[in-house]
Amino acid sequence: MARQTRAIPEHEPITGAWRKVLVCVLLTLVGFNLRSVILAVPPVLPLIQHDLGLSYAGTGLLTSLPVLVLGATAWPSGLLTERIGARLCVSIGLALLGAGTLLRALWPAALSLFLCTLLLSLGIALAQTAVPVLARRWFPAQIGLVAALFGDGLIIGEAVAAGITVPVMAQFLGRNAWSATFVFWGLPVVALLVLWLWLAPSAPVTMRARPAPPESATGVATAQETVPQPKQPRVNALHLGILLGGGSLIYFGMNGWIPSYNQALHYTAMTPLALATLNAAQLPVSIGITLFAQRLAGRRLPFIISGSICTLSIAGWLLTPGSLEPLWAALLGGSSAIVFTLGIALPPLLARPQEVGRLTGITISLTYAVAFVGPFVGGVLWDLLHLPAAAFVPVIIASLLLIVLGARLPALSAFGLAPEPG
Repeated sequence: MARQTRAIPEHEPITGAWRKVLVCVLLTLVGFNLRSVILAVPPVLPLIQHDLGLSYAGTGLLTSLPVLVLGATAWPSGLLTERIGARLCVSIGLALLGAGTLLRALWPAALSLFLCTLLLSLGIALAQTAVPVLARRWFPAQIGLVAALFGDGLIIGEAVAAGITVPVMAQFLGRNAWSATFVFWGLPVVALLVLWLWLAPSAPVTMRARPAPPESATGVATAQETVPQPKQPRVNALHLGILLGGGSLIYFGMNGWIPSYNQALHYTAMTPLALATLNAAQLPVSIGITLFAQRLAGRRLPFIISGSICTLSIAGWLLTPGSLEPLWAALLGGSSAIVFTLGIALPPLLARPQEVGRLTGITISLTYAVAFVGPFVGGVLWDLLHLPAAAFVPVIIASLLLIVLGARLPALSAFGLAPEPG
């Protein structure tokens, strides 16, 4: 007699309005804490560099280490998510994040600072890769909205940590108490971990689909004896990774090269306002997109429009007077936020249920690899050509890629979702 195989559900959706709201709040808070911990470091970095005697290379490594770890470990984190389950991965990720953050305060030395930053960065990679899997499993009909809320949490965490760390330290912790800021941002992570373990719904490990069993003695295999095989095309992870990496490259590339470019062209007076508008534009745009995320997620048009705006904006940046830099910076920051917020939903929308973790991991790895390499290439081009504008060549290429790769996204109808207009 053929061995029967348990049918595996594609997802375990959450029911009940209040329960949905609670879980959405939890996922948003996860996003907030994944960014608040690392973006709280740059404001106090001069104090850390002075007290620990870090070189400029060491200081740069400290700020870029989370990006490097995300790029290197998101792919294996996706594989681990498939093996042990996404809910458990978020739990482990929050535990590593909290432990690494608090240990940096308890052992404030250069070596421990790098080791603990590595530890918490592993936690970020694990949790950030697992959340889209949970969005697909818990909210199969609202993936776009839930992914956007998680993205809002990431962006809000960046903005809040960068904005209040120094005032909180000066007002409550001591003017030079940079290690105490690690405790300030680490305790909410521990509190969130407790809430997560208590309130997050169960999420069984996503099992790989097995081959259909042989026909039964009657010659007919029952529905309970077979595992459903979703019929949909495979998604190109390289396509998604470069697409989302292009948006991140635009954001990081502009942040990295605006000060040096303005100094070379004697526009230094515009630098603070340009950087402020570049970053401030992200938050309202991200929140605004969230209101329509369920309708926009997976569509081609938002990526095409974002790429077009970025292309025109970087051309305006290079060809118009420096007094217009804040305008172009706002458009670039807002457009990159659209790509980031809607891009989070692409792997859970387009992947097979059992492959969401893997596709998310590969996409995140490629995204941060592109974001890391782009500014470096810009610097190499500046050195070779001796032109300040050459630093923005990767930004121009990324903007054009948003248009091309956005237009070549697979239609949602091919995945059993709402047909794409036009």
